[in-house]
Amino acid sequence: MTRVRYLIVALLAVGFQSGCGEFPQEARYEGGTYAGKPDTPAWQSEAFDGKRENWEREIKRRNKLQSEYMRPGGA
Repeated sequence: MTRVRYLIVALLAVGFQSGCGEFPQEARYEGGTYAGKPDTPAWQSEAFDGKRENWEREIKRRNKLQSEYMRPGGA
């Protein structure tokens, strides 16, 4: 019975260690330019209808909601 316990503990230890690996996260450059996924601006989505003004308005609204003075009931 103790062998089974040791085996279970060993398997758990190996299982937990397998998720702790660190893999390189380096950007690829080909011809002096970034060769990865192209980034699109945040406002170019359906949520903001592709309008930067809508995105900026939403960011300002979210920032106001993070104010500690507004949380207890308003200023």
